[in-house]
Amino acid sequence: MKALNSKEEFGEEELNICKEQSENGIIFETCLKQYDLFSLKSPTGDTLYKNDNNPSEYLLTDFNEDGYLDIELHFMTNVPGVNELLIFDPELKSFTEIENFSNFPSSLKINGTDLFYSYHRSGCADANWDSDLFYLKENKAIKIGNIHTIECDNENDNGIYIYKVNGENKKQIKLIQIEKKDFDNKWDFIEKYWTENYKEFK
Repeated sequence: MKALNSKEEFGEEELNICKEQSENGIIFETCLKQYDLFSLKSPTGDTLYKNDNNPSEYLLTDFNEDGYLDIELHFMTNVPGVNELLIFDPELKSFTEIENFSNFPSSLKINGTDLFYSYHRSGCADANWDSDLFYLKENKAIKIGNIHTIECDNENDNGIYIYKVNGENKKQIKLIQIEKKDFDNKWDFIEKYWTENYKEFK
C-alpha cells in the first residue's frame, strides 16, 4: 500500500485521518474519522463513496484475489466479522460497493474458485450457527448455499441442515445428525464441506 500524503484534522474529541493512495493504477484519497465516517475521494476532492455507520478501520486488501486491491470497512458490532466491501473494477478504474456484503460476516474465498463462504452466530451462545456460500456479481453478493446448524441442549431438531438457495427459494438437500455438544470443530467442517461440495451449488 502506497500512501503518498497524509493529513490529520483534530476536532474536539475526534481525529480525522486522510491519506492519498496510489494503487491499482489510480490515485484516490481515503479519509477515516474513527467510529464515525469513512469517505473515498477523487484527486480533485469529489466524494466517490461515504459510509457513516461508525466504521472503526479500513483495509486495502485483494479480497477476490484478482490482483487488485479492494477496500474493506470494519465495524465494532455484536456480530464478529460484519464488514462492508468496495471491489475495484479494473475496467472502470473505480471501486464498486457490494451493497449486501454485511449479510455475509467473516467471509473467506474458496481457493481456485470465484466462490466465498461466510459464518455467523444464530443463537444459543453460538451453538446454533449459519454459513452461506455465495459469489459476487456486479454490486451484489449472491447466495447459493446455506449450512444451518442447531446443537443446543434444549433443541429437538439438532443437526446440520444443508440447503441450495436460488433467490427466495431454499431447498434442503442434506441433513447430518449430530449428538448434543459433540460437534467440536465447526471451522474445519465448514471449510471442508464447502471446498469439497461447492460444485453441487453452482
